[in-house]
Amino acid sequence: MKLLVFDIGSNSVRTLRATQEAGFAPQFSGKHVYTTRLAEGLAESGALSQARMLQSLLVIRSLHSEHAAQGFSSFAYATSAVRDASNGKAFIASVEEIIGNGHARILTGTEEASFAQQGADPEGGKIILDIGGGSTQVVRPSSRESWPIGCVRAKDLTPYDDLASITEALYPILSGLFGPPELDERPDRPVLSSEKSPAQDLLLGVGGTITTLALLCEGKDTFAPWQGEKRIELFALRAVLNVLDGMGDSLRATVPLLKDRHDVILHGGVILQYLLERLHCPRVGATLSDGLDGYALHLLKTISL
Repeated sequence: MKLLVFDIGSNSVRTLRATQEAGFAPQFSGKHVYTTRLAEGLAESGALSQARMLQSLLVIRSLHSEHAAQGFSSFAYATSAVRDASNGKAFIASVEEIIGNGHARILTGTEEASFAQQGADPEGGKIILDIGGGSTQVVRPSSRESWPIGCVRAKDLTPYDDLASITEALYPILSGLFGPPELDERPDRPVLSSEKSPAQDLLLGVGGTITTLALLCEGKDTFAPWQGEKRIELFALRAVLNVLDGMGDSLRATVPLLKDRHDVILHGGVILQYLLERLHCPRVGATLSDGLDGYALHLLKTISL
């Protein structure tokens, strides 16, 4: 079985090749990121823009054609941007015209969180934190929660370029979504678990915002894959955000690691900082295994070609 799996996110289209021979374990390779900013302008208009949809579809068509010639079948899932857009179903129909009927779907927030856990922590013993472009998921062994805020949507809601302004504008929005866990127990909105001191090694982060910040905290300016987990300490995160703030957007854009994320990294970093503070956790692990891996495993177990 040879599959090409697309993750159609708010900030990027990501791909993963998954292969499996009878009697052998699955093999994953070729994970790539193509920044298309599908969610840009969604917060204001409520719809995906024609330009961003076309850009995403062109990426999908090109990669599908290339891999179909090599015997791969393509499957895709879409997350927050498509889920929330008024024209999201029409967009997914366009994806299916390219890769095949029944080969694309829109995940619910709960499904998105579940696949993130399956990919990052299949044994289910950790708290998974996934900050995407349009949504954020927190997955515990007993619950899966999703909120409509990510780095791209945060930029749309707080269109500033300096850390102080972003923090001042974004913290009330985050508080309205997540709530202070030790104070806000109103039943009319989701609130983070009242756990105030999770074990220091139990929080595991996935997604481009967290993996990029993990590399920045190590002083790296280019991407290099790794195995296992890296650590982001809260004090180091605050220091990195201040350094990025001092650079300004034009200089951040020259950093290879931030080429496609320079204008949203502060927004994503503020979300991570807020959640670490609210979870009373001084650090978070970072792994490259995430919902894309989880969905590929799901496909290998459930489909027959």
